[in-house]
Amino acid sequence: MDWGDQQVSGILELTEISVNGCISSPISIQVEVTGPELDLGENTGICSGTSITIDPDGDYTSYLWQDGSTEPVYTTDQEGWVILEVWDEFSCNAKDSVYVTVYEVPFVDLGPDTSVCVDEGLVLDAGTDGDSYMWSTGDVSQQITIYEDGNQEIWVEVGNSDGCVGGDTVFIAECDIYQLFDPPTAITPNGDGVNDVWNLYALQEFPQAEVEIYDQWGTLVWKSEPGYPQPWDGNKMDGRPVPVDSYHFVVFFNDGSDKNYVGYVTVIK
Repeated sequence: MDWGDQQVSGILELTEISVNGCISSPISIQVEVTGPELDLGENTGICSGTSITIDPDGDYTSYLWQDGSTEPVYTTDQEGWVILEVWDEFSCNAKDSVYVTVYEVPFVDLGPDTSVCVDEGLVLDAGTDGDSYMWSTGDVSQQITIYEDGNQEIWVEVGNSDGCVGGDTVFIAECDIYQLFDPPTAITPNGDGVNDVWNLYALQEFPQAEVEIYDQWGTLVWKSEPGYPQPWDGNKMDGRPVPVDSYHFVVFFNDGSDKNYVGYVTVIK
C-alpha cells in the first residue's frame, strides 16, 4: 500500500480494488503532518568582548544559518539577527530567529603603577561609566583614597545596568620618600621678601641632611648645618653675595641609605 509523499495535513480517501476489479466503498482518514519545531528563545544580549553560542534543541538532520554555515551550533560575538532553518528526516523544515545585542563594557583606567606616601595619599578613580563599584578594599564608591604605605595591589570591578563588568588593577609600591624632594630651580635674593631664600621643605623628612653649593669652577661657596635649619640666601659662607649664575649643589640625605641628590640652582637678581 503506497500512501504517497504526504507532506500536508488533510483527509485521505482510501478505496480498495480487488483482484477481480471490485471496488470497495471509500474510507476517509484524517492525516496530520507535523514538521520539526524550532525555538531559539527570546532576543538576548552579550557584553563586548564575549560571545554567545546558540545550540537549538531538537532532532534535526540538517541546519542552515544566515551566514551559510551548516553546523549544529552557532557562535557569534557580533550584534544582529541570527537566523536558522532546520530540516528533519522527512525533509520537513522550520525556521526561527533571535536578535543579539552587544552591550559596552564600562571603561576603567586606574592609571600606571605608582607609589604612595602616608601623608599625601593617592586618589584612585574608577570613572563614570558604571552604576556599581566594588574595590578590593571593600569600598563601593567611584573614588577611593589610599594612604597605606607598602607594596599592594588594588583592583576594582565596575558594573553597568546592562550587566557588563569592566575592571582594572594598579600596583602601589612602597613609598619612595626621595621622590618628594623637588627643589626649586632658582632664587631671587633681592630683598623683596619673595623667593629670597632657597627653601627645601622636603628636607624636613631628613633631619641629618646637609647641602653643599659649588660654583662653576667647583669651589664650595656655601654649606648647611645638618637638617638644613637655615635656608640658603644666595650668600657665600663669609656673608658676601654670590654673582648671578647657576650653581651646582649636592644634598647628602645622611639617612643611612647612601643616597644623594645632585642638581643646579640659579641665582637671579
